[in-house]
Amino acid sequence: MSQDDAETRASLRPDVPGTAAFGKFMRVLQAVADAPGGATVARLAQGLRLPRPTVHRIVAALAAEGLVTDEDGVLQLGPRLVSLAFRSFDGSLLRQAAREPLRRLRDDLDETVHLAVPDHGEMVYIDKLESHRTVRMASRIGTRVALHTSAVGKAWLATLPEPELTALLARLPLPARTPHSLTDRDALHRAITETRARGHSLDLQENELDICCYGMALHGARSRVLGCISVSLPRYRFEAVAAETVLAAMRACADGVARVAGAR
Repeated sequence: MSQDDAETRASLRPDVPGTAAFGKFMRVLQAVADAPGGATVARLAQGLRLPRPTVHRIVAALAAEGLVTDEDGVLQLGPRLVSLAFRSFDGSLLRQAAREPLRRLRDDLDETVHLAVPDHGEMVYIDKLESHRTVRMASRIGTRVALHTSAVGKAWLATLPEPELTALLARLPLPARTPHSLTDRDALHRAITETRARGHSLDLQENELDICCYGMALHGARSRVLGCISVSLPRYRFEAVAAETVLAAMRACADGVARVAGAR
């Protein structure tokens, strides 16, 4: 997690006593999770701009609780955290309600599909079903993606009332993930308005080069927004398949989730 990401989440959280101290623990934990091949105290301190003694104390506390492991100075997520994460994902009512409709969506299109929910200014994948094809998107459950560059993020933004959307966009950092990312607030606002009008969002290589995505919000009882789904395709398949084919399958998935969620 970058310093900009950490500051973004901090700016979008309420000012609750103890948030700053707890936030440091969460920043360290997130950085360990995001580090390919494991993290070290030195790299954490440098990347998070925290004093090394502070990082040492936080790591020691996390290790004592089984949330991280330290193997010869290489830090990785601990077994307790992994267990808690899987319990959370397995116990998610939305994930349970979406599982079968999501499977049908993946099977109908044979493309990678995601289920995501908003969290502190980002979207988090809480479920993913892989395409059976050789060329497909690389991601995993727990991956966090930006609101302004992802299909699920723009689909969620489009569900916000206009005053809430305007206020959020005014303070949301817009770093470029690729050369195609929308980093101009007016352009992003127009894209969200278009998403709201047509009922689905698009990610045209904005989050990852050569990957294009369709996004759609999931609604429950009384139009409550439950989360968002996306279909991710390599660019050459995105250009070859008819948009209505994908969107019809996504609408069927959204209807299926709404029925199951309403019944529960």
